[in-house]
Amino acid sequence: MAQVIPFAIPMENDKTLLVWELSCGPTAEALHHSLFIVFSQFGLLYSVRVFPNAAVAGPGFYAIIKFYSARDAQKAQKACNQKQLFQNSPVKPILDGA
Repeated sequence: MAQVIPFAIPMENDKTLLVWELSCGPTAEALHHSLFIVFSQFGLLYSVRVFPNAAVAGPGFYAIIKFYSARDAQKAQKACNQKQLFQNSPVKPILDGA
């Protein structure tokens, strides 16, 4: 069955994925592109934002990915958890608030 998706700014936490343990090798721009390619396969994205880890967490990046649909965010989290998508180590996406 088709899902009607409102094109409003997603405010609910169940539409947001936090992706941890992104490699420090590629640039933030390259990671943004790779994340967009992978996660847009699961549904419409509102935003993909990449940030450097805090100094205490060590080198690397994390990302915040917002979907328009909670169902798409859940599908992406389940399909990508602990998978080597575009880097040598597995990524760890979690639903914000999960």
